[in-house]
Amino acid sequence: MPNLKPKTFYLQEACSPTDYNLSVHLKEIGWKKSYWRGWSHFSIDNLKFNEQAGLCLEYKHLLACLVQQQCPGAMPLTYCINDDNWPLVLNQLTQQFYLKNNQLSNELAGLIWILKPALLNNGQDIKLFKRLSDLEQHFLSANRLGGEHVLQYYIPNPHLLRDQRKYSIRQFVVLTNYVGAYLYHVGYFNVARQPFSLTISDLRPHLTNEHLHGQEPNVIQIPTDQFNFFKSLYPAIKIILEEVLVGLKKAYPEAFKIQKKATLALFGFDFMVDSQNKVWLLEANHGPCFPTTDDHPLQNYLYKPFWQALISNFVIPIANQDLAKLPDNKLFASLLL
Repeated sequence: MPNLKPKTFYLQEACSPTDYNLSVHLKEIGWKKSYWRGWSHFSIDNLKFNEQAGLCLEYKHLLACLVQQQCPGAMPLTYCINDDNWPLVLNQLTQQFYLKNNQLSNELAGLIWILKPALLNNGQDIKLFKRLSDLEQHFLSANRLGGEHVLQYYIPNPHLLRDQRKYSIRQFVVLTNYVGAYLYHVGYFNVARQPFSLTISDLRPHLTNEHLHGQEPNVIQIPTDQFNFFKSLYPAIKIILEEVLVGLKKAYPEAFKIQKKATLALFGFDFMVDSQNKVWLLEANHGPCFPTTDDHPLQNYLYKPFWQALISNFVIPIANQDLAKLPDNKLFASLLL
């Protein structure tokens, strides 16, 4: 007789949106929650992808170094800057941009710098600077956030939608230690609610994070397949991801080999497009903040199909120890084998 005993999972639903969503969708297909981690068919251990490789993508300064080594044209000009080296970085900026023919400028038309904390997400403590002196005063201030940051050339000519709104593109990537890495076929646009402007006193037209002030929405999220022109951007996005992940595998080859258990990790990669239709990589987030309520506008269209596809193509093969099974290439494009 066939084994009709349901499969079990051990996840910490209260600790992360990934665990919560997997739990909900596994229950929907008949799986049972286990209170014994070691006896479950899928557990939090299967979500423990190599930590160092994961941090290399999530921490902005580490990702910038990886991109500089592997595909330097994929990201806007970026400097890793911190409490110790900031005078050297600002001197480098001065020599490269602001000092011409022995004349020092404090501000140049169209030149804006964006400063991002390397270890934070969701637009926290991001700042824009037009003047070199303002950048210097920021680092001289005792009240600023310390630690690792990235200082990045701010693209002043983003591709805008018809109503002059800036946008970024979020794509989901699945990394595994047993079958490579894959790009889910649908992502979404984060469209700014405020029309774009080169005035930097208001960050809302510039930053396409979901929230900037508490729970007030800062963007409108629209699936990528609702924009016909996205098809022309997709190949460049895929190439950038392939190059970054090839570099990651070179740096952390052990991350893509099974040690004790088959593991996977979910990343959200963010891109933007300039007025010349060049695609730029912005950053990556490990276990991005997936919605956990049914009232999210993309829940039924994007997220539920995503979780169902993730379970069918990754979770169930892990549970069945069928690790040679490749994901459905109509849903997941291979980035790295």
